[in-house]
Amino acid sequence: ASTKPSQRRSKETATVLIAIIFIGSTFFSFGSVCLGSLLVGFVQVLRQITENFRPNRDGTLLMCLHECLVCAQECIVGCVDKMSDSFNPWAFTYIGLYGYGFMEAGHNATELFKTRGWTQIITDDLIPNVLFLVSIMIGGVTGFFGQLVQENDNFDFNDAHKPAVTSFLIGACVGLVVSSVLLTIISSSTSAVIVCFAGSPVEFQKNHTQLSNEMREAWREVWPGCMDVTDMKISMAIGNAEDNV
Repeated sequence: ASTKPSQRRSKETATVLIAIIFIGSTFFSFGSVCLGSLLVGFVQVLRQITENFRPNRDGTLLMCLHECLVCAQECIVGCVDKMSDSFNPWAFTYIGLYGYGFMEAGHNATELFKTRGWTQIITDDLIPNVLFLVSIMIGGVTGFFGQLVQENDNFDFNDAHKPAVTSFLIGACVGLVVSSVLLTIISSSTSAVIVCFAGSPVEFQKNHTQLSNEMREAWREVWPGCMDVTDMKISMAIGNAEDNV
């Protein structure tokens, strides 16, 4: 019975903190969010393109032409990597949580993941790609629904020689945009969980031991070795706590 009031107070505290973070990111950090929204998408597209040009040093490097190509590839990929260190989606999470400017937030997020040894994790675009496929599916369904509505209700598109195609495209665009906005909530929530886990693994282990163990075990299965630094940090914190006791 004594734990229920404490749980209620912790939930109320979490609600207040979320409200404060939302107000801060909406009003005080809105410029940083706008700057990131303008540039992050472009940098992400560049990073996806340059991944195919990342140099592979297998083969005969004594050939002058091959050396020149490798040098050019390294230069291009290096420039894009430097841009993506600051202009990355994780910066939005840092802005919302800590109130940094966009450039500083992106740099701090990148340094945090490098310190944890999670560079492979942050470059994995599995969740955004899955959500994008879901948005495309929703767009296709709404486009098909728009076509059915046009055929049944006989909507007339004055300048459209192919009203079925026009209605499908209109419905698909509406569904794609609306679903992308809504599914961004899932992507942002996932980013917030990863950033909080990377920034405060000891606190997470202390307050939610079972969830922390399950999360670290799941990550070990997908990315072996990614939890070595985090496990060491948690073990040191537990050892220090036992020594103090």
